[in-house]
Amino acid sequence: MRKTIIFTFTLLSSIVFAQVGINTENPKQVFHVDGNKDNPTTGMPNSTQQINDVVITSNGQIGVGTVTPVAKLDVAGNISVNTNLTGSASSINFYEDSSNGTNSVSLKAPSNLSTDRSIILPSNAPSNGYVLKTNDLGATEWGPVNPASATLASISLSNASSGITFINNGGISGTAVNQRFFQKFDNTVTDPNNRFEVSTGTYTVSQSGIYLITAYIMPNAAPDRNETGFYYPVNLEIRKNCGGNPSGGTNIMDNATIRWATPGQAILRYSVVVTGMVTLTSGDTLNTVIYLNGTNAFASSSAGISYPSNFTYANISDFKALFSVTAL
Repeated sequence: MRKTIIFTFTLLSSIVFAQVGINTENPKQVFHVDGNKDNPTTGMPNSTQQINDVVITSNGQIGVGTVTPVAKLDVAGNISVNTNLTGSASSINFYEDSSNGTNSVSLKAPSNLSTDRSIILPSNAPSNGYVLKTNDLGATEWGPVNPASATLASISLSNASSGITFINNGGISGTAVNQRFFQKFDNTVTDPNNRFEVSTGTYTVSQSGIYLITAYIMPNAAPDRNETGFYYPVNLEIRKNCGGNPSGGTNIMDNATIRWATPGQAILRYSVVVTGMVTLTSGDTLNTVIYLNGTNAFASSSAGISYPSNFTYANISDFKALFSVTAL
């Protein structure tokens, strides 16, 4: 009886005046169990020693495998949720804000499995990766974090003078023009995931899938010989993986137009537009390229190709050129 009284008194004293440690003389929280009796008598147990510990903090947080829990239940290790007494498949419920009600999202095992299954989360960065989501009928599927509306990216040319490009052999009769150059840009319209490099006009694909691409340019220079019958052709290309070379990579879509002479009017805006859907792979790059190809008519000719000396842009609209990519 005397031993029982002494033990009870000692336990009550510990509860009132100190932390309680079981199998440890060095408890780190209000209640601390050292399952393997391997904690040091002073100082903080290391991560290996904490693996077999269980603690309850003064604010009601429980730590399993850790003596410094940061949540109501903080487990350093695996968790197993078994069937209950009725034998029903186990589940974990996540509830909405209490101010909105008591509805929840449940993560539940099927009632019958032929073997163990795993849900493995992808390693993609959250801004570009995929998440497990359900619709209003409860169907579960992997889907992108950002819907298509959030992954629209666009850059533009706003200052017409910034886009001027010298045309090799432009304005020289009887010479051939065969030149590709990158469309220049100077402004980001929208790019929530930083996929564009404005200085090079390069878009880098973050995740494999189908993309909608749209580009247009609005040049204005008349043919060098701005007389009836003279013209020059302009191609607008979308090139993939060109690696800094406007003639490199693959031309995945293009469109062309002809700028006819407008006697008496040296400046007249025109446009070239290219748009379409393509399948792209993560890491692919896209660029807009202007392609000029043709032989200037001889001075004695009364009609034919006549490239100007510079490729210039109309200064009438906010965007002289635009390049947009949307993940679908």
